[in-house]
Amino acid sequence: MTHTQTPTAAESASQQIDQLLHDDATLMGLQDLINKLEPLIAGGRLNRLVDLASIAADLVDMSDAYMIEKMAKAGEELVGGVWSTGNAARMASAQVSDMKETPSMMGLIRMTREPEVRRGLAFLLAFAGVIGKQHSYQPLDYDAD
Repeated sequence: MTHTQTPTAAESASQQIDQLLHDDATLMGLQDLINKLEPLIAGGRLNRLVDLASIAADLVDMSDAYMIEKMAKAGEELVGGVWSTGNAARMASAQVSDMKETPSMMGLIRMTREPEVRRGLAFLLAFAGVIGKQHSYQPLDYDAD
């Protein structure tokens, strides 16, 4: 290379690598890194980390604005559902712990006079119906061979 020529990117990178390989701090850092990677390589766990990084890269490549928006909406709905369920459980727990006695069967039936209780029971029954529809099956014919 003459004084009038500018170094190419490859030549510049090669010069930087040469400088780093003659630096004691860099060599000690590389040795520390090799010592930390050795058990991962020996146990095959480094391969799993590379696979995980590959999956993450694929997800980034596949994601577009619509997918991100859809995932954000699903996350919001999940958090909202968990929040509502947690609040309902805390409130019901407080109500039950304030009871002086365990309600009798008749007391439980009397609780259904309250519109909130009936609404909650209606929700639970509707939920059970939806789950039942999703898990429907064809009746088995035990007479057929």
